[in-house]
Amino acid sequence: MNILDRSDLKTKTNLSYFQSEDIAKLGWVQHAFLTRQGGVSLPPYDSLNLSDKNGDHKECVSTNKNLIARTFGFDPSRLVLLDQMQQDQILLLKKPIATLPSPLEYDALITNFTNIYLAILTADCLPILVVDQKRKVIAAIHAGRNGTALRITTKVLTKMKEEFGCSSRDLLITLGPSIGVCCYEIDEKAFHPEWEPFSTSKGTGKWMIDLAQVNVAQTKGEGIEDEQISWINLCTHCCSDLFFSYRREGRTGRQLSFIGII
Repeated sequence: MNILDRSDLKTKTNLSYFQSEDIAKLGWVQHAFLTRQGGVSLPPYDSLNLSDKNGDHKECVSTNKNLIARTFGFDPSRLVLLDQMQQDQILLLKKPIATLPSPLEYDALITNFTNIYLAILTADCLPILVVDQKRKVIAAIHAGRNGTALRITTKVLTKMKEEFGCSSRDLLITLGPSIGVCCYEIDEKAFHPEWEPFSTSKGTGKWMIDLAQVNVAQTKGEGIEDEQISWINLCTHCCSDLFFSYRREGRTGRQLSFIGII
């Protein structure tokens, strides 16, 4: 597995972001895991907040979206944002769509079309980007606790195989920053027995969960090998300078992760 850390942070026109080098070198995919840095939103949404559903001014969110689109060279209207539901619904885009219905109540997207940028918003949950190198299919996944319990990552990989003929050996998968095992405590009501290998019991009906590694295990269950996986191993709760964290701040912004076929 390729592990990324702070030393891999990139900057372009004042926007800080991470990328998978394996995906970037393909040449036909544009992607980034943005941080909270470089935008115009005021506290507690400072500063590159992309959610207009948490109390931030819509004008600030729109400006932030335009900043990202201009920096990475795409039309902001081609950025597909979801009303993420913390479930396992998958939006499949297999034909050109001029306008999408609203609200888009999904937690993952898959497409093989160019000039559509699939977006995930997070503030502790796990963003996952997937690329099929041969079939030229991409996916973006929002894997929170509920989505992970519903095995949304497994379901996305399965759907890519069923709908596009994707093969596990051709996939590249990158897990973005999320709350780490150091900070993610849940109680026994939310705990799932299959998570035990990726958890530490606190002995009081509380567990510390490694959400990223649970999802890594799901990908490996679909035939993905270590060398196909990259992981930005940074905790959103710990790294307050880089990331929004709902558990740390409560009222806060959401950082954007996106992927699109050029």
